[in-house]
Amino acid sequence: MFVSHFTLNEDESSKEERVQTVIDKLGLSHVTDTRVGNEHTRGLSGGERRRVSIGVQLVNAPSVLLLDEPTTGLDSFAAHNLVLLLKRIAGFGVTILLTIHQPRSDMFRLFDGITILSSGELVYSGPARAMVQHFNSLGYPCPLYANPLDHFVDLGTIDYRSESTQLKTSDSVESLKKSFMESAIHSETQKQIHYWKSGPRENVVFFRTKANKHEIMRRMIQRLQLNLSRDSSALTMRLSQLFLFGFFMFAFFFRIGSNQNSMQDRVGFLYEISCGPIFIGMFNAIALFPTMRDMHYRESRDGFYNSWMFLCTYIAHVVPFAMLASVIFATFTYWAIGLNPQVVRFVFFYFNSLLLHLAGELIGIGMLGMIGDPTLANSVCALIISISCLLSSGLVRSVESLPTFLHLLSYLMIHKYASELYVVNEYSGLELDCPQQGAPEGEMCIFPKGDIYLEQYYPNAIKNFDRNCAVMWFYTLALFALVIGIFQVRTKVLH
Repeated sequence: MFVSHFTLNEDESSKEERVQTVIDKLGLSHVTDTRVGNEHTRGLSGGERRRVSIGVQLVNAPSVLLLDEPTTGLDSFAAHNLVLLLKRIAGFGVTILLTIHQPRSDMFRLFDGITILSSGELVYSGPARAMVQHFNSLGYPCPLYANPLDHFVDLGTIDYRSESTQLKTSDSVESLKKSFMESAIHSETQKQIHYWKSGPRENVVFFRTKANKHEIMRRMIQRLQLNLSRDSSALTMRLSQLFLFGFFMFAFFFRIGSNQNSMQDRVGFLYEISCGPIFIGMFNAIALFPTMRDMHYRESRDGFYNSWMFLCTYIAHVVPFAMLASVIFATFTYWAIGLNPQVVRFVFFYFNSLLLHLAGELIGIGMLGMIGDPTLANSVCALIISISCLLSSGLVRSVESLPTFLHLLSYLMIHKYASELYVVNEYSGLELDCPQQGAPEGEMCIFPKGDIYLEQYYPNAIKNFDRNCAVMWFYTLALFALVIGIFQVRTKVLH
């Protein structure tokens, strides 16, 4: 039904009728309500999955169906049944072209035409019923009880096991190619091609009927939500990771006080908070997005929708979960650890964490658009984010003290702006306790106020607060635009 929503611009009853017709043709009525499944979840058998993949194409009533090795991975019984099914579908007026390896002998009678290739050149191409007679005329009869398909494919294969066998089989194959080019079957084929090329032809317009974009995007979001609801581990991962990170921060820092030692605690806490949400967002993308990405590549190749539509719906699906996870994280962490008690400060803390979390997801998605292997993409993303945290946050080393090149580079990194927002949000107006007279020697009142720390390490942070807020939103939107561009290029390359 999802495919019908993507490709058909019809009413619901017409879509359901067409889908049910395809299900009946494919013999899938008994598994209509069964999940397809994957390597982790039990579902349809291999043959049933292959029929479903064919049904996805049949929903749009194609005139030509191209199949690349549809029987690969199936047992002989399932492979025979699949080819038998394709034969029945061809009876409905669909032209079916397929490649196949090691077909059973009983499949021979199911094919109307057969083409045998060797090194990209024709050994035979013509009616199946004429193939045995053609090779008989060349002195290569099919042995009794042998599979004609296997036998003649072997004749067209070059044996590379030794130099002598290679030369012998190469000469034999070249002779077969030459004989076919001079055969009556090839001449008849050439006449038919010439007739169709030179004769009167009607203008044929190829098109795919599509639903409107809003309907397609709505259905895509529904599918994403349905898949997530079926995968409890993915749902738990999206909602719990940030909270567990915040709980660990609480267990480690407990309550941050207002004495001079709390300055170091705050610096360490703000550094972890600057890095944690973006890493968790990236981990979510690396773990959950590859399946969606591969599905997008298949469906965009079939013309169901564009990359920007897919990414817009995916982000629209992700944002509510990111907002909820960030609310849980920020509410617990902010108040449990005892940061600035002003509510407006909490709101800024929440939005800053949310934008970092979304930025991490977008970085992960973008890297998966450039790198196919999730493990390698994870390593590259982790390296990029780690460099950004260390270089531009100013919480490990003051940005102002960096070499000029690194100082300028920090302006391209999101943590420069996020960390400045965090420190201003926490330190601006903060009053700290100083040691009383008679306190142990060595205790000093270095930072009686948080503003002194800001003046020393983030001299322009208060003045740039509004700018940094705007940059955080712009940075996230720019990452989204970059991801769309990456996938637009990627899909063009793949197709």
